[in-house]
Amino acid sequence: MYKLRAALLVLGCALLGMSVGSALALLIAFLAGHINQISSLPRFIQEVAQLPNGWYILIAVQAVSHLCSYLLPALIYWYGFEKGRWTNFQSNSLKAVSGLWIGLLSVIVILPLNEFIIDWNQHLPLPRLLGTVGEWMDRKEQESALLTNQLIAFNSGHQLVIAVLVIGLIASIGEEVFFRGVIQRKLMEWTANAHLGIWLATILFSAVHFQFYGFFPRLLLGVLFGYLYYWSGNLWVAILAHLINNSLVVITLYSQQQPTWLATRLRVDTTTWFWIAASVFGGILLLFRFYQLNRRNSAELS
Repeated sequence: MYKLRAALLVLGCALLGMSVGSALALLIAFLAGHINQISSLPRFIQEVAQLPNGWYILIAVQAVSHLCSYLLPALIYWYGFEKGRWTNFQSNSLKAVSGLWIGLLSVIVILPLNEFIIDWNQHLPLPRLLGTVGEWMDRKEQESALLTNQLIAFNSGHQLVIAVLVIGLIASIGEEVFFRGVIQRKLMEWTANAHLGIWLATILFSAVHFQFYGFFPRLLLGVLFGYLYYWSGNLWVAILAHLINNSLVVITLYSQQQPTWLATRLRVDTTTWFWIAASVFGGILLLFRFYQLNRRNSAELS
């Protein structure tokens, strides 16, 4: 009964936060862009993007929506119903985490592997085999792709900074507090199995993004963040790892839009089997070493 009550409370907080976030996001768009009505999400994104300050409106909408969908519900549940504190998210201080740089470096090392999984995931035919459900999945994928394409269409240094703050920092803090700090901890507690709790939380983490063609690469990253948190005993480790991943993606996309990048073409093809194999073995070695240095912390977090 306690588990059901807690699950319903988390769900209720999430729905409340999403509702508040949607209302605030629409208010921002109406006030800043003078948009009077919305027929559909794709039409809304397209209309806002055409405004002179469209990119700033969309990034502000993304920031508010994300804060209300993840961070706000997590804190309401944690402080209001669990009667917890921020310090309860960690059993170990960040300074006491051994080999922090090793854990964070693993995020960079697995990038070629993640790129391979992204490419593989994008070629899966599953949505076409699921009929109506598949059509819904395709529609959600197209909506997400449309928003993403608009958000990464920036071409100045200050827009890059704003994008890193929103897509990197805000997204990392909100998602890690919600999925690792709250969901993962509760699932580990309810299942009495740390590994099962991590994987279940990661499946939820990947599923709620409603991006089928990004499900498996996001699953890989979610498992990585989950174990970094579990082994280190500190939520900031997962937040920093998430921040590094998202920021690298944003910075890379920005660099690819610059003429100097296109002119030099000093790019390393990390999609070859050599780089993929190096990514797998390098990631395993780094994570195993991080686990060895911090195994005591994971026992305290369980």
